[in-house]
Amino acid sequence: MLSYFSCYYDDVLDIEVPVPDAVSYQSDIQPIFDANCVSCHSGTTAPDLRDGESYTALLNGYVVPSDAASSTLYKSLLNLDGVSLMPPAGQLTDYDIGLVEKWIDDGALDN
Repeated sequence: MLSYFSCYYDDVLDIEVPVPDAVSYQSDIQPIFDANCVSCHSGTTAPDLRDGESYTALLNGYVVPSDAASSTLYKSLLNLDGVSLMPPAGQLTDYDIGLVEKWIDDGALDN
C-alpha cells in the first residue's frame, strides 16, 4: 500500500505586488541596476549603469521616454524583437520589469 500526504502550506503562493503609482529613478530604478547589472555595465560595456552615469547613458539611445515598448532597455529585459535578454543570468522579477516599464512610460524622469 502506498500513501501520499501533503500539506496545503506546501503550495507556492504567487502573490503579485502592484507597481506603485509613482516610480523614482534614484529610489526604484537605480537599485535594480546596482543589484543586477553594474557587475557587467560598469563603464566598459555600454550602457554604463553605475550610479551617476546611468541616467545619461540610458537616454542616449536605450530609452524612449514615454514609450517602453520602443525602448531597447525594456526589450532587453523581456528578450523582445531580437534584443538579447539582460541580465544574461536570468530575467528580472515581474515587479522589477514593471517598475522599469512604468518609469519609462511615465516619461523616464531623472527623479
